[in-house]
Amino acid sequence: MPGIGGCIDCTHIKIQNPGGPDSEAFRNRKGYFSLNVQVVCGPSMEFFDVVIRWPGSYHDSFIFSGSYANQYFADPTHNVILLGDGGYACKPYLFTPLRNPITPAEQKYNKSHIRTRNIIERAFGLWKRKFPCLRRGLANAPNTIVNIILSCALLYNLSRQFNQNNTDSDDQEDHLEEEEHHEMIKEIDNNVLGHIARRAFIIRHFITKHYINQVTYINCLHTI
Repeated sequence: MPGIGGCIDCTHIKIQNPGGPDSEAFRNRKGYFSLNVQVVCGPSMEFFDVVIRWPGSYHDSFIFSGSYANQYFADPTHNVILLGDGGYACKPYLFTPLRNPITPAEQKYNKSHIRTRNIIERAFGLWKRKFPCLRRGLANAPNTIVNIILSCALLYNLSRQFNQNNTDSDDQEDHLEEEEHHEMIKEIDNNVLGHIARRAFIIRHFITKHYINQVTYINCLHTI
């Protein structure tokens, strides 16, 4: 998809019960204790930004709202767009899939969105495959857990930079993270400007010139 600067999603890293009065905040919706780690990744599955601070019960959209990535992509001078799933609100700089695509252009947009955003699911799968401790879970002290996850992210990026993939299969199934199925954020909670920007993007990139000329011709006939 043109103009895309990265894909965003969160993945849960299992941890032991941290104890204390706030321990239940770490219990995610699947019932186990975790950190919800936000990642923005690029076209080569490299990590651009990682946020490792929020308990598992916190929603992806909440984590994004307070992150540096939100500030960066909200700046219009950067002129790039993030792709996120339905767990995020649609914004002028963060495009989500359409809830009910009807027209061929909308269906093309959704298919293209899914194909492009799939790269972050593959990145999560590859990351956890390289560092099995992230898949099994961590039983260290909270500060140590954060340092371990961050170190794994840095080492993962180094492996992408130097293309150390000789032991990794290119099969999509090997890389795919078990995708979280988020409920769509209600339309009333979405940024209206986001819907306008997404609609303009669909018109610009997914409606064929033939269709536009046809609609223009029909409109001209109505004005005669």
